[in-house]
Amino acid sequence: MNTMDRVTDLVNERGLTLFKLAMLCDVPYSTLKNTRARGGQLAVDTIEQICHGLGITMAEFFTERGNKHGS
Repeated sequence: MNTMDRVTDLVNERGLTLFKLAMLCDVPYSTLKNTRARGGQLAVDTIEQICHGLGITMAEFFTERGNKHGS
């Protein structure tokens, strides 16, 4: 799974921008922007911060869109 593709899905689902996500999750915007631009993958600690900020688990992050369980 491409982690930045998943972040993009989550951002779109919630009507956020990448910048707003960065602010919400206390992740540097440059980290998200540069990772997306380079086609890279996010570090596990960054994914954890994003999950915490969005109120989802790591399992939910790595679950495809078809299996959403509300918390």
